[in-house]
Amino acid sequence: MLPCYYYYRIIRILPQGVKDLQKSKSKKLVMLLLVVLILITSILNIFLVTLPEEIKIIEGKEQKLEFKFPMTLQLCCKEPFFVNGSYLNENLIINLKEPLILKSSVKGTYDFEFRLLGFIPLKKIKVHVLPETRVVPGGHSLGVKLRPNGVIVVGFASVTDEKGLKHQPAQEAGIQIGDIIVMVNNQKIFQAEELSQIIDNQQSVILTVKRNDKIFDVNLTPVKNNFGLSQIGLWVRDITAGVGTLTFYDPQTGFYGALGHIISDADTGKIIEVGEGEIIRARVSSISPGKKNQPGEKRGVFIDEEKIIGNIIANTPYGIFGKAYQSFENPYYTSLPVATVSQVHEGRATILTVVEDEKIQEYDIEIQKIIKQSSPNGKGMIIKITDEELIAKTGGIVQGMSGSPIIQDGYIVGAVTHVFVNDPTKGYGIFIEWMLNEVNNLNFREKI
Repeated sequence: MLPCYYYYRIIRILPQGVKDLQKSKSKKLVMLLLVVLILITSILNIFLVTLPEEIKIIEGKEQKLEFKFPMTLQLCCKEPFFVNGSYLNENLIINLKEPLILKSSVKGTYDFEFRLLGFIPLKKIKVHVLPETRVVPGGHSLGVKLRPNGVIVVGFASVTDEKGLKHQPAQEAGIQIGDIIVMVNNQKIFQAEELSQIIDNQQSVILTVKRNDKIFDVNLTPVKNNFGLSQIGLWVRDITAGVGTLTFYDPQTGFYGALGHIISDADTGKIIEVGEGEIIRARVSSISPGKKNQPGEKRGVFIDEEKIIGNIIANTPYGIFGKAYQSFENPYYTSLPVATVSQVHEGRATILTVVEDEKIQEYDIEIQKIIKQSSPNGKGMIIKITDEELIAKTGGIVQGMSGSPIIQDGYIVGAVTHVFVNDPTKGYGIFIEWMLNEVNNLNFREKI
């Protein structure tokens, strides 16, 4: 049997051991909670990084944001705002499993922040409240004539001289297909005929050539052919013409947008820089339906080529733009509000286009996918033609349909741009917001 003082020591030691054990368990629990918190925060950050840094909404209109993520967060904003129908001031607890509906009747920029547990910052978003913009939707067939800032080299030709010898002066001097000849002997040219006239009877010529972003001079000696005419052995083009579709007309500024994509030279693939250009009326004379691996085409004819209905100021990746000399009217809509990128969603929509004569018709489509974009481009959404009547007539999307406006929820949201070669019922669309940005740039330059 142990002495009494041993019992006393054991009794004193046991409570201390229990305390140490409790402290150890508490530390482990705190560490576990921190690890779980860090893990949840990391997962949320991965999810929230897909959200845009900025969102644009229309003044006084509701904007729905879909999350579909089972997590509750605190949404903070120092300015008054309506979120899910409730007045937001400072903060609001939201469930990301449900859609987030934003609304404000006050124009301006607002800073939103998502927080975990009310104090851990996860994501900041700027929300821009913009005034409503309305335009007349297009769908009209347009004849497009585009003249480059010079003449485009599309091929070479041998020049047979008076002795029967063949020469290729331009090619030997270093000219390449796709080059743009902007001046000859310091004289500005826009037409192939001007090039021929200046070269004729010249002992030597200086061609000012633009190749990509470089401009340089090329010296060469023309060769007199067996008819006594001076030639340099080039095939050149001074105009590109075709049929496209009007996307919108802005009655406030007179500007229009069409095509939804850039115009490139058919032979060289080079982008055409606008020297001069105009749009005229056109009608669809026939349709070559699209098939798998065989794009279809609208065949159109120009109406009254002498009557120009607008100019072409810019040829951009988002379409062609210019000033209309007359107003455009749409048989379905007097005007429509312009949607922001964040308003466009997957689901039912329609397009306006012409497949016969000059008659604009509305056809059903489906927006199948919204493509996340860090910067504007012509492939913002994937669309599918679902209208059986349109499929029967065209097979789906065909050349000449580019620029056809896309309508969703009473807004003009974009334009048709490209067709999928392996499935003509599908294609790409561009957001109308990107096209309107180009018009704003043109309007700004015009005011300057």
